[in-house]
Amino acid sequence: MTFLEKINQIVDLNKEKISDWFVKKESEVSLPFYTSVDLRVSENKIAAVDTNIFPGGFNNLCTQFINEAALLTKEFKAKSHSRKIKKVLIVPELHTRNNFYWDNILSLIQILEKADMKVRVGLYESEFDKYDFSASNNEKVMAAKIVRENNKLFLKDFEPDLVLINNDLSDYSPRILQDLDQLVVPPIEVGWHARKKNIHFEFYNKLVAEFAEMLSLDPYNFSLSTKLVDDINFDISEDRERLADLVNEMIKELKKHYNVKKPLIFIKNNTGTYGMAVMQVQDGNELLSLNRDGRKKMKVSKGGSFLKNIIIQEGVETIYTNKEPVYYLINSSVAGGFYRSNDSKNSKQNLNTKGMYFECLCKKKGEGCNDIDCQRYVFPSLEAISRIGSLATGYEIEYLLKKNQSSDDSSLSALL
Repeated sequence: MTFLEKINQIVDLNKEKISDWFVKKESEVSLPFYTSVDLRVSENKIAAVDTNIFPGGFNNLCTQFINEAALLTKEFKAKSHSRKIKKVLIVPELHTRNNFYWDNILSLIQILEKADMKVRVGLYESEFDKYDFSASNNEKVMAAKIVRENNKLFLKDFEPDLVLINNDLSDYSPRILQDLDQLVVPPIEVGWHARKKNIHFEFYNKLVAEFAEMLSLDPYNFSLSTKLVDDINFDISEDRERLADLVNEMIKELKKHYNVKKPLIFIKNNTGTYGMAVMQVQDGNELLSLNRDGRKKMKVSKGGSFLKNIIIQEGVETIYTNKEPVYYLINSSVAGGFYRSNDSKNSKQNLNTKGMYFECLCKKKGEGCNDIDCQRYVFPSLEAISRIGSLATGYEIEYLLKKNQSSDDSSLSALL
């Protein structure tokens, strides 16, 4: 029996206990409306290596998973809020040249409309003069300029009940979206201008430790060793030396305490990446001889902002050679997912780079998605860990909202 099969079996045998645990934990925080979770599965670990609060990529879900997302959206609409949600305004990314992003918006519209909502797309930048966008098949996404009045957003002849943000807000929190009387999900306070990966993984590692203890398993099977490194400049040799020492410390610890023969370490921007400002090493000394191109890659993140703080994190080799599962959740329940594949990469590398493509979870070699039994390929263990990744963002949202009110970090220790 493989490690994955073993954990699937344990999760199946403890369904009721796990369900009760999730109910308790989910009652403590406000759950994110939607999330996507990148999962890595190795021969001894299943981990949520990245969780997106403003997910794109809904266009990569097959019809069965789109329908499941619509059902979960109906449940969210019925259970989560006393106010009626009939009209939704989607606020998208603005400065993207990627036609597939607009495929994602079309899929989001489809999900919301299947959940019996009326949907429009709105733009908040006043200088924006384009109001239709082309998807990859040349289908148009029509948009309109947002107007704000009396703490509410409007489009012409359209007053939304819910404002759905599909923009990661990397640079700032737009004034027009602040302090609205309408329901805004996710909250704009949790954009990548405020999110920090090290905070997310503090919550994630605490939750998987509880989960593992409940099932009499080793927390290492699900956790990710993560360390924050502040004020780093890859052009300064002393900073690279400091980082190299910390990388070697983590490698030593993984070898000593967890018996990892050849630890793999990822170095990432502490804010959102989209695959940018990410590198991997197997020895800290690799940083000492980093060439000019390597240093340049680690200087700038999305939007052109300079990288300042990074995390060093344990890497997880994938058993799937060159692919990894990505699960999509609505209100922290799994709707479905797909595999991210990249034929130019190997099992140890970051797959979220140029050359990646997407396949349904049910796809077999030489065959396409059958849109019938895709749900069978949502594995119990991966479903549980993706829910924990999403739940961790719930705690993270709670932390950021409280921090926004109090301007200190006391809320972190209270939630932990």
